[in-house]
Formats: sequence, C-alpha cells, structure tokens
Amino acid sequence: MEIWSNTDFPYQCLVDVKRTTAFRSAIQAVVGPGDVVVDAGAGSGILSLFAARAGAARVCAVEVDPFLASCLRRSVHANRLERVVEVIEADIHLAPLPRDVDVFICEMMDTGLMDELQVTALNALRERGVITDRTRLIPFWYDTFVELGYTDFDYYGCKVMAPKHEWPHLGDGGSGWLATAFHPRSGPRRVRSLDLREPIESAVDARLDIPISSEGLVNAIRISARTHLAEGLVLGATNALNGDKVLPIDELLLAEGDVAEARVRYRMGGGLSSFRAELRAA
Repeated sequence: MEIWSNTDFPYQCLVDVKRTTAFRSAIQAVVGPGDVVVDAGAGSGILSLFAARAGAARVCAVEVDPFLASCLRRSVHANRLERVVEVIEADIHLAPLPRDVDVFICEMMDTGLMDELQVTALNALRERGVITDRTRLIPFWYDTFVELGYTDFDYYGCKVMAPKHEWPHLGDGGSGWLATAFHPRSGPRRVRSLDLREPIESAVDARLDIPISSEGLVNAIRISARTHLAEGLVLGATNALNGDKVLPIDELLLAEGDVAEARVRYRMGGGLSSFRAELRAA
C-alpha cells in the first residue's frame, strides 16, 4: 500500500508561479529552433513542454520515478508533442542520452546544492560527453550565502534543535504555520560562487570573516542562495526553490563591530547532515 506520494513536491514546484515562470522565461531565452535538450529530473514535465514550445527539435525528459514518468507520457500526448518530447524513465546519471546536447536543464536543487543531485548529475554527464563546453545550461551559475543570527528553537513548549526550512509561504501571517523568526546579527556573506558550466568540486571548506552588525547572542546560521537561470534572470528563495535554511550552532555572545571568524564546511549532494559551522570571535 502506498502511504506517501513523491508527486507532492513536483506539484508544489509546478504551482510555484515565481519559480516556474522564471524558468519559462529562461528557456525561451536560451532554447532555439532545432536544439537538442535534456531536462534532468523532469518531474511534472513542465520544463520539457516549455522547451518543446520554444522550438527544440528533441527533448529528452529524464525522470526516475515510474509513476511520474507515466504521468509525463500522458502530458506529452495531451499536448501532441510525441514527436519532440521523449520520456526516459531512468536515473539521470545512467540514462541513455545523446552526446554534446545543445541545452541542459536541471532543477534538482536545494539550498546550497546540499540536499539534491544537481552537482553529481552535472559532473556525471560531463564525464560522459552529454554536456560539453558548448552546451548551454539552465541554470548556469549558483551563489550560496551564510548569515549569523539568533532564533528561538522553542516549539509548543519544547526545544527542537533541528534545521528550520524558511519557505517564504510558511512565514505568511495567518497561514496556519507556526512563525519562527530569525534575528540577523550580520549581513549575508558569500560562501561560494559556482560556475555550473565547469567541472565542480563537491567539497566546500570556506573561512570567512563576518562583521557583526548588532549586539547579542548568536545561536544559528542561515543559509541562502541565488540561482542564475539566464543572463539577467536571477532567483532567490521561492515557495518551492532554495528556501532559506536555519541551523543551530554553538552559542556565542558578540558585540556590534566585532568580527566573527567562521569556518563553513559541507558537501554538495551530501545533505544538510554534511554541514558544519565553527565560529569564534576574532
């Protein structure tokens, strides 16, 4: 008996207007007539359909989940795009794909590229020659930031020292979600800027000097990101893409004007459990 459906999050992505219309604009700007396109982790298939309507001659929509793939085949038929969109039910790392494709679309991203397989997919397909130096990528660039602050880890009278996932819609007043404010003690500092068109080292180890902008206790670090889909088209957090993450760290009392020395380590594709932050006053 199926007790959980992994169609849930692909649907949230589909109905996230800001995220999905931004990807449509990027696809319209990047995909041209006659292009061969790969859509990795196609999910609902909406990005594959956008690519076909932008003039692609062939779109390989790769989806590992059998039920999602079956739904996508029905969507392709409903849009009369069988001659353009091929649904490939396979792991993107191993899927049978053409070499040297014109455009590679991949939205397998979570904040910092930690929790999903964007980086491993890009590296694997570059090694296989599916992606080459001439392939146009959507997205093509990714920035990760950290910010120090204070937050209350109290939930219903209990301390819960787990990551907070600050999707924008969860903080909407009157939404029925519990409000959990983050009080920044610094501005955002860039941890890494990543050119996705190049081979990627998945391990991140950054040492940062972070100026403190307001006095008080620091007990958390907020991770945020910006995704560059096409030239001039940049997305921060949306309701289904790159929501800010707030993780507990060892407490430290800092004054305005102090500089905190931080070491931030994680592995892209390694999950939030790979994240480590060490902090001390300079």
